[in-house]
Amino acid sequence: MEDETSSSDLHEGATKSRIIELARVGEAQTTEKKNILFWAFYDAADTVFAMAIVSITLFQWGELMGLRSGFTFARSHLLVSTFLMLSNVVVAILMPILGAHSDLVGKRKPLVIILGVITIAFIPLIVVTMRFLLGLLIFLITNVVFQAANLYYESMLPFICDTNSRAKVSAFGVAFGYVGTIFAILLVFLLPRGFGDATTVDDVLNNNVAIQDIQLGWVYWMFIFAAVFYLFLLIPFFFVKENKSEKQITESFGRRTRSTFVQLGRTFKEIFKENKGMLLFLVGWFLINDAVGTVIAIMVDYLREGLGLEETTAGVILFGGILVGVAFLFIMGPVIDRKGPKFGVVITAIAWIIGIILTVLAGVTYKTVIIGNKTVIYKLRILAYFAAAVLSFGMGSVFVIGRQFILELCPPEKIGQYMGFKKISGKVSAALGPLIFSGVLSLVLPYGKTLAYQIAILSMLVFFLVGFVVILFIKNNHARYLKGERYPYKE
Repeated sequence: MEDETSSSDLHEGATKSRIIELARVGEAQTTEKKNILFWAFYDAADTVFAMAIVSITLFQWGELMGLRSGFTFARSHLLVSTFLMLSNVVVAILMPILGAHSDLVGKRKPLVIILGVITIAFIPLIVVTMRFLLGLLIFLITNVVFQAANLYYESMLPFICDTNSRAKVSAFGVAFGYVGTIFAILLVFLLPRGFGDATTVDDVLNNNVAIQDIQLGWVYWMFIFAAVFYLFLLIPFFFVKENKSEKQITESFGRRTRSTFVQLGRTFKEIFKENKGMLLFLVGWFLINDAVGTVIAIMVDYLREGLGLEETTAGVILFGGILVGVAFLFIMGPVIDRKGPKFGVVITAIAWIIGIILTVLAGVTYKTVIIGNKTVIYKLRILAYFAAAVLSFGMGSVFVIGRQFILELCPPEKIGQYMGFKKISGKVSAALGPLIFSGVLSLVLPYGKTLAYQIAILSMLVFFLVGFVVILFIKNNHARYLKGERYPYKE
């Protein structure tokens, strides 16, 4: 019996010796303002892609290219949603693996830069092929690389600022990220003047424009200029200083790969067997992100197709909303640092309820006037300005809260893996969200485009509210976190 035990112990010890242990990088003890500014520039850079491509242009490009390729409007919209879903599924599978790898090497900045440059190179390829399905495939790859860079970027947070200012720094990053949104909105204003308007979907559906005469106009050039601005905003990130491991990984690729999966397996068991707070967070984040990701992706499409607004008017609405949202984010960061992320959940939930209701009400018709052969429809479009402001704050707040929960619910040496599991939760829901939205939209579309968009948006609010209720059940360890304690917290 003793011989068997000894043999087992030797085998276990040999197995462990073949596993590369996690790099234990010390957390930052100070916060340098210049360093935080350089770090935040990447938030602005990747927001260019999220806003200019995913939110503003992707669906319009997809609908026009789909119609041009012989698909119906509903099928074109569904195909874009499907490829968006598939990209998020791939992200969900890869992110924990990449996160575990970053925890092994203890370095994140070089990976952000490499993946950011690849993203920049791929963005123009989406449109230059002038092929609908090929363009969607390239978008899928680009989105996966983009999300991987974002994972490493967010994982840097404990290693660039001290404990008491992390929510504030995170909020600053999100707020500064809106610089990327402003660039995107400026492009909406300027590109049509330089490269011409794009054909509207309504003109094609009403047979005012033949399929072969569809013009992409400024939509095509948005992809090109988005890549340029992404590169411009990425450059300051090269100067970021992070606490990192000085250990050089010299082991073989096979051993590194095996170690990555072993460490990931340990973390998976830890979350599902021991860390109930993290498990609740993942469930809640899944539901919240189902709503948030979908609303971000379709907001401009709703303003344009649901409310019948021109791109420039939609740009004005978003720009005004961003300014208000940024102002509130600068307040929200210090509040979360003091009160904790659970308090932030309540404020954000209220903002989202109000924002979604205002968004839907903006499409309500209150008067119809017939002038000769022309019908003029009056909607409560003014409410879209208020909705944009509230949702801008709500979206930013969600990202700050999500980052802070991860910091408080994970061991510091596993930040990459926990961020990866957060990506799984968020991206699986983000994969389902557009499909649910498109499904509801297709079902209700025969009763009117605006009504279809309104009902589809309201369906997202249900997921959002249930998610926030789940997160409220997470035990509040914020005070202990501020005192320097880390998970697992001692009872």
